[in-house]
Amino acid sequence: MNYTDFVTANAGAFLRSRNIGFDMLATLAREQGFDGAQVLLTSSPVHGIATATSDIDLICVTPQAVSKGQMATQIHRDGQHCEILPIGADDLAQAFSDLALLSRCSLPQRLAGYQRWDSGHAVRKKYLERIVYAVATDGRAHHIAHLPALVPVVAAQEYDAFHQGRVCAMLAERAGELDAARGYLINACLSAMAAALSLGGWVLSNKKWTLRRWREAAGPRMRVVDALLQERLTAMWSSVCELAPAATTQEIAALDEIDRRLGLLLGAPSLSGAMPHTTAPCTQAALDKRSAFLIGGDGRARLAATIEAQDAPADLASLATIATAHAASLLRSARSGTLNFSLVAANSSAEEKEDAHALAD
Repeated sequence: MNYTDFVTANAGAFLRSRNIGFDMLATLAREQGFDGAQVLLTSSPVHGIATATSDIDLICVTPQAVSKGQMATQIHRDGQHCEILPIGADDLAQAFSDLALLSRCSLPQRLAGYQRWDSGHAVRKKYLERIVYAVATDGRAHHIAHLPALVPVVAAQEYDAFHQGRVCAMLAERAGELDAARGYLINACLSAMAAALSLGGWVLSNKKWTLRRWREAAGPRMRVVDALLQERLTAMWSSVCELAPAATTQEIAALDEIDRRLGLLLGAPSLSGAMPHTTAPCTQAALDKRSAFLIGGDGRARLAATIEAQDAPADLASLATIATAHAASLLRSARSGTLNFSLVAANSSAEEKEDAHALAD
């Protein structure tokens, strides 16, 4: 897939549909004081999935220093809603340099590095993804050369989300929560689709576009997805979305082959079927966005999973045989945030850990 041609053609078609040109975008940037900036059109217009109500998202790469907390400017002009965000050229160069280093790490280290990316970089990861595919007002995709570094990093995140959804689907099925198991299966399927699309070079973390991109990727214009994954995931999506009374063991078992294929394509076949996990034991904690709480009669907030929590088994295969109460306990722990099945906990060498620490510094 030639993504340079893909994004430039999409950008041109979008601007024509709005009866505007690159010159209008450059003018908007100049009016905001970005005379010497590289003005980039990003997001859905360059991916070819913009709708009639889509915003025009612009990023201005400027030689001046930019505050890390800089907000996008909202502009309405001639019926168009535009957002303009400045990003420092030096910050962007550092971000691309770190992304290249991260892409060469082991999968667990890629996960860990990208999860903490925003805390250590002026260019947040959602904007980094957008800039890679962006088309400048001269009609060129100047940053598409960084796509090979972006692909393995984002694909690892999507694979990890798939893995966690798979584990929770197995737990829910064993716990007798069959509707929940189907919900986890749907999430796992969407994450696997996003991972497969990313591996094909089409990275877009916004989940609202996953199904549309999946269908378009199968068409004659693109065909960027691995053939086996295209067949298996399309069939699975049809199965899990049927109005059936419950998820089935057969559907959950079908995730095994998808897991093996993704692990192989990601260069981490040894992690396929693994079940590393981390725990955060506590009886009380401050309320945060990661945790679910029960309010006790004494007025204190407690993590639901701390009530009769049990240990997770050592491997994924063991989940198929654990008792109902055990599965329910593990599922409560996962939902409350005291138990995490992310592959970031997988073993890695001391040398890889040192590389990750150096990158963070």
